[in-house]
Amino acid sequence: MKLFAVRALSALALTTSVLASVPVLAHAEDKTLTMPVIRGGDTSLLSTVDPSGYVASIDPKENAGLLNYCVQNEYVPDYDDAFRTLLEYNKKTSAVSDGADGNMFYAIGSAGQIRLNDHTYTVAMATLPLRQKTCKAVLERAKAAL
Repeated sequence: MKLFAVRALSALALTTSVLASVPVLAHAEDKTLTMPVIRGGDTSLLSTVDPSGYVASIDPKENAGLLNYCVQNEYVPDYDDAFRTLLEYNKKTSAVSDGADGNMFYAIGSAGQIRLNDHTYTVAMATLPLRQKTCKAVLERAKAAL
């Protein structure tokens, strides 16, 4: 009985290893998965579009989400001040609900995105100075509303 169990486990191990390599081999032939290699410090793929000018036109809840993104990633000059502003602004705009339902505008902003006129601008893909400039505009708008 022991010999049978050992052979069964060996066969199972062999089958598992063969099946595990199938997806790898399938993707090895796939030429559509070509992603550019980004070296540390390479900024050539970053956008030079300045999204800070769009901040005044977005939904206040999206602005609250963007402020969350900016605070979380520390693109604000004074973290503690920006965090306090975020808490107050969220309360004022009701951007974060107590229930299970979230707010889509807040989620979009928290992802670092600005949606305006059927266009999506990703703050994370902007150069660092533009991210900081956009976050400054977001913080100023939130403070002005309080």
